[in-house]
Amino acid sequence: MMKALFITIIVLFLIIRVPAVQISQQENGGRKIHVDDILDGTKIVRVTNAMNDGIVVHLHCQSKDTDFHEHVLAVGEHQEWSFKDNLFGTTLYWCTMDANNVHVSFEVYNVDIEENICNVQCNRNLKNDGAYFYHQFESKWEKRLA
Repeated sequence: MMKALFITIIVLFLIIRVPAVQISQQENGGRKIHVDDILDGTKIVRVTNAMNDGIVVHLHCQSKDTDFHEHVLAVGEHQEWSFKDNLFGTTLYWCTMDANNVHVSFEVYNVDIEENICNVQCNRNLKNDGAYFYHQFESKWEKRLA
């Protein structure tokens, strides 16, 4: 009896939640999210150059174990990677950005923070006045880096 109730709750959650995730992410430039991504814990981080005036961004992102090396992003281009949070709850990625004589390092994904703002697709926009992180559950952009 409990197993049937649990399965019913999961199915209802997927029917209600998954289409909303797909729609909101497509509107915000993310790739289409699949049910498998949600169920297996996959996270996708996308960092987009949203600068004005054609400013090119040199972006070098990494974690303790993975180095994505430097990417040169023209306006509108992005760098994206997928992963699963580690078992210890300490997943952390950071980036170093060089753009228009500005050099800054910042956390681009910290599981302690991101689990409350994105469940699969974690979008970031680099703008002239700072870095913006998309809060999926509130459907808004938050400025985190000035």
